[in-house]
This record gives sequence, structure tokens and C-alpha cells, in this order.
Amino acid sequence: MFSALFVANAAVQGQNSDIQTFVSQINKDSLQANVQALQDFGTRYAFSNNRRQVAEYLCERLQSYGFEAKLDSFHLEMEYPYSSGIMNDTWQYNVAGKKRGAWAKDTTVHLGAHYDAVSFKEGFEDFINVAPGADDNASGVAALLEIARITAANNLQPIKTLVFNFFAAEEQGLKGSNHTINSISTPMWKEDIVAMINLDMVGYCTTEADGATANIITYYNSSELTDMAVEFANTYTTLTPNTTTDYYMQSDSYSYNSYGVRSVFLSEYEFTPHYHTERDVFSTLNFDYLEQLSRLAAALMYECGVHNDYGTVSIGDIIKAEDFDVTLLGNPAQGTIRFQTKGAREDCDVVLYDLEGRKIAQTTVGKGENNSCMAIEGIKSGIYILKFSCGNQTISKKITILQ
Repeated sequence: MFSALFVANAAVQGQNSDIQTFVSQINKDSLQANVQALQDFGTRYAFSNNRRQVAEYLCERLQSYGFEAKLDSFHLEMEYPYSSGIMNDTWQYNVAGKKRGAWAKDTTVHLGAHYDAVSFKEGFEDFINVAPGADDNASGVAALLEIARITAANNLQPIKTLVFNFFAAEEQGLKGSNHTINSISTPMWKEDIVAMINLDMVGYCTTEADGATANIITYYNSSELTDMAVEFANTYTTLTPNTTTDYYMQSDSYSYNSYGVRSVFLSEYEFTPHYHTERDVFSTLNFDYLEQLSRLAAALMYECGVHNDYGTVSIGDIIKAEDFDVTLLGNPAQGTIRFQTKGAREDCDVVLYDLEGRKIAQTTVGKGENNSCMAIEGIKSGIYILKFSCGNQTISKKITILQ
């Protein structure tokens, strides 16, 4: 049923400086502001009148960080709360934001968190109008918004496409994530998903964050992704990781894994006593703890999406250009990369990437037909990708550099 790309061994050997620099930019004040903004809606109950307003707010946030973001609506008719006699007939609104990959636009890494909340436990009667859901799950949404912020701040260019999902109606039976994965898989696997990283209830902890335990909830086919999460928790955070299958069916990663997607579910170890009540508010959260779990999710996203060790993609010549051609005049190259462009309708940006997606060198050549070159002194020997972008004309070629 599942035809994913080959996933290479992802054993992490020590700390990667790029990942460390990236995750160190997670900001606790930003996380606090994100949670407060979501709580300030008053309710995020799936059937409240403000549900589209919440979704539009999240969509605009992703757009402000340079993501291609949109609402993905679906119809939901059901009795809820269960056995209450209350029939709800509504449109629900997922939010999906994409950061396009430089090499493999249809190979994706999904991050997810549901934004809806409930507060009907213990007989609370005003559950439609009051559902603050700070831990469940403003905490997870806040983490993804913060990761999106630092992705934009660093002008991060992933190899694979990053997809940030804010799911609606999770509390009603994972309705939002089921809609998303069913849409993707019709026809089956029109895009390859190498990982799904889910955050749900990641803010409650009554101990100091340093050394605190966090749950890494795993799935039947996801041992490699789980091992990476454990090692990254030890490498890039102060958390003590606890692998478990507890609650594996109770959040949106289960929808993905039901279709065979390798998934990991990050969650708090201490289960909040304010679960599904009106008491699940900002003041009950440990934001130092939320910061550490956000770092873990950011590190996983970076490794899965920006590097090419996990969920490896074939790096062949990519040609997406009518009447545009590039010829490499010497491959391997030494000292200088020489090339000829033909048919460029406008000036071309020429960028050299290494196999981890990092920009190594850049130049610009004029439109039309040109013999040009790029200096590569000081660049170490290896295989690289040379990408030519002329408006909507794009060609990428592998090149070997010998020094």
C-alpha cells in the first residue's frame, strides 16, 4: 500500500553545527505570545462560530513567514459531544503551508498540530464559548509557528518540501488529518511523504525543564525516525526521551501512519490534570519545557527536510524549461565551473548547492546564449548541484568538483 522513497540509515554522529544554530533560535517569549494569542480567541471549539476566523489567523501567520498557505475546507456533519443529541452541520478548515524544496518539490516532510480545543469535561456547560486549550493544543501550534518563524528568519532552503499543517476537528476523531491524508492519497501517493512529525500537548511539566522527560510516541514502521528523535533529544535539548506506544491512536500522526507514513508523535510525559477543561490556560504551562520540545521538532524537521540522509532523494538532472538548455563545459570541474546557456528568456540566477542543500556559491548570467563561468576556489572536492533559475525556467545538474 505504501510506496515511499528508500530511507537511508540516519545514525547521527554527534552534534551538527547547522542544526544547533537553527534550534538555538527558538524563543520562549515567542512561544508564550503564540499560546496567548490562541487562548485569546476565547474558544477554538470545532463547532463554534469563530472557527474560520481562527483558521484564517493561522494561515496569515504562515504567509507572513513566506509559506504558500491556504485553507483546506471540508464538510463535517456529526453528533457531538457524543450521545448529547446535538447535531452539528458545518464546514471545517484545515490550514496547510508549504515551503517548496529546492530539489524534490513533491517529496515532502509534514509537521502537524491540531488547533481545535474542547472543555466539556467535568460537566462544564459553556464548552462552546469557552475552550482555551492552552496545552491541548495551543502548545503544539505555538511550536510550529515558532519553527516557521525561524525558518523564514534564516531564509532556509530545504531540499524537500516542508508542509506545515494545522488540523481542524481533531477532538472529534482526527477529522482534519483524515481529510488531509485522504486528499493526498487520491490518487494514491501523488506526493511522497518521508516523515510526519506531530506535536500534541507539549507544554505541561511540573519539574524543571532541564532533564525533564518527554514522550516520543512511535509507530510500527517508524523505528528509524524514532531513533533519530531520541538521539536528537539527547543532542539538541535538555530533555530525557521516553519512547512509548501510549496514546499512539489519539492524535493526528495516527491518520498518517494508517496510510503507512513513517511518523513520530511528540508529547508531554506528565499528563495535564486540566485536560479538556476550562482550566487548560496559559498560566498552567511550563514554557521552558515547551521550548525544549520545540527544539526537538525543529531539529527533526531540519534533518529530514534540509539534509539528504533521511528519506534520501535521487539527485538527477532536473529539467523544467521549454526552449532553455544548459551545457556543462567540463565535468568534473577544477578551479572554475564553465557552462553554456541557451534560450534563457531573462537573466539567470546560478546557484551551487552541496548535498545537504546549503548554498555554496552564486552568480548571475544574462539572458539569451552565453558562455559563462563560476569561480570555485576553496570549495572542497565532492558532488554538488548547480541550479539555473530564469523566471519559470529551471534546470539543475549534478557536477563533480575536484580540487
